[in-house]
Amino acid sequence: MTDAANTHLLEIARARMVVHQAGQVRACLEALNDGQIWWRANEGSNTIGNLVLHISGATRWFIGHGVGETGYVRNRETEFSEPGPIPKEALLAHLDFAISEADRVLSSFDPSRADETTDRTGTAITYGELILNHVLHFTAHAGQIVFATKLIQRGLIDELWKSTPKC
Repeated sequence: MTDAANTHLLEIARARMVVHQAGQVRACLEALNDGQIWWRANEGSNTIGNLVLHISGATRWFIGHGVGETGYVRNRETEFSEPGPIPKEALLAHLDFAISEADRVLSSFDPSRADETTDRTGTAITYGELILNHVLHFTAHAGQIVFATKLIQRGLIDELWKSTPKC
């Protein structure tokens, strides 16, 4: 790809994750109480709280460490095994830190490096693929959080996608 195309894709990826998707997750957290955030439909399902810890940890790992070389050390297992409740304010702080870090990394990333390969996350992959894969991963879990929020309380976040900034 050309540098201009890489620049454009990077801007889109950053806006979708840092602004739009993170905004949806934040809106869900703000609408729920701690009990709702840590509600589990069944033993095999994740809580919204666990999903927030997971997307925060994954963002710090794939974008912060994988792209930005922050040195973050991830413990994926604890993202899902945390029984909670961690207060909503603390979850928001985790999310905000991860998103701020991703914003800094993606804003300063040189688009001409998108086709370079890195193995920093354990698999050889281009920076462009790493960024795209993580944005898709983040988006999938943001969708789960939105869906769970709608299940917990009807009407709580209707039309959220329309009210969350896209860029």
